[in-house]
Amino acid sequence: MTKLSESQERALTSSLFVIESNLRWIEGVLKEGKPSEQTILYRRKDDVKPKLKPKIIDLISNMLSEIKRVKETFKLETEEIKLRAEISAALNEIWVILVDLEPDRLKAYGELSEDNKALIEPLVQSLLNKLDELRQLL
Repeated sequence: MTKLSESQERALTSSLFVIESNLRWIEGVLKEGKPSEQTILYRRKDDVKPKLKPKIIDLISNMLSEIKRVKETFKLETEEIKLRAEISAALNEIWVILVDLEPDRLKAYGELSEDNKALIEPLVQSLLNKLDELRQLL
């Protein structure tokens, strides 16, 4: 086996991190039995058959073991993710979404009435202002 280049290691590590994160989320939702989460705009309904949950969890466990084997095989370093950096990334994602909700950009989905513009614009601006406050707290 030849050593991976630094770029290959980084690509492998970051890709496996995303896969692991998603697998652990699925595992957690299935184990905790709380997929009926209620948010402001959506409600998640658990429609996974109870008899399939242990099989899914077992398969996820096997996948996580394989990821661990890859880590060990290629001697990949365990990277540290700082919470502030994760929060900052989430806030950046929220900012992009909010900017896309501004009336001038939202009209790409169809013309907005002046009444709707007058309702949406201050809401988006208020959320952007609060987002800036959050960033300053970090």
